[in-house]
Amino acid sequence: GLAGVLVSVLTAPYAILVDAISFVASALSLSRIKREERKPERAGRDGPRFRADIAEGLRFTLRHPLQRPIIVYVAVSNLFVNMLFAIYLVYAVRELALSPTTIGLIFSLGSIGSLVGALTASRVARAFGIGPGLIATATAGGLGLLLIPVAAGGAVVPLLVIANLVWGFYVLNYFVTAISLIQAITPDHLLGRTNASRRFVVQSMIPLGALIGGALGTFIGLRPTIAIGAIGASLAVLPLLLSPLRAIKKTEDAEELVRTFNEQFARR
Repeated sequence: GLAGVLVSVLTAPYAILVDAISFVASALSLSRIKREERKPERAGRDGPRFRADIAEGLRFTLRHPLQRPIIVYVAVSNLFVNMLFAIYLVYAVRELALSPTTIGLIFSLGSIGSLVGALTASRVARAFGIGPGLIATATAGGLGLLLIPVAAGGAVVPLLVIANLVWGFYVLNYFVTAISLIQAITPDHLLGRTNASRRFVVQSMIPLGALIGGALGTFIGLRPTIAIGAIGASLAVLPLLLSPLRAIKKTEDAEELVRTFNEQFARR
């Protein structure tokens, strides 16, 4: 939101300069931390093999009855969402003729949704149950994005504000609960490698989605590409809907399922 104001007041190059200075200030602040930290010991020749750890993390994550639908959902969602957001600002300026200040205001209000989402994650999980809550927030996030390609006329700003509010709420609310669940159902000795494997899979979709979005925006137009991204992100929730997550209200509900899977995985 502040970026839009800075672009309007100072012009874009100076706004970028202010952003760069903020990173320098952050680095200087971090350099003033004087706490001594122990260097981790390097594993010797008998230490865990890097490739084996990666393979084990991927196998565990992609075979897990609860983690697999989560990772598939986020990967597919990341692909389509980044198709949309790669050209969102260009769409807002060229198609909707919005000023930098208005765009900044829209994103600022969206950040309020993020704050509310983070603060209410535990309440939503208690009210709906962990699994149904994840499905509900994921569905809401996708539906909110559908407002972006239909925004037109005098409803442009209100629709984009609602879309960003809903999306911001979803992102924080969903991931606070999802990561908490994943950590609760993953054996301690696998947390690091499963986290790395999961992040590799889902984050690899980000540049791919942005690349596809930019290409489609060039060849078929901005609004159609935004629509494809929004529809794809909305349908990405299907793996969650078809998974055992629907019946998981509390972590205790997953204990038997998780225990059975862990025993089977350990024997392989």
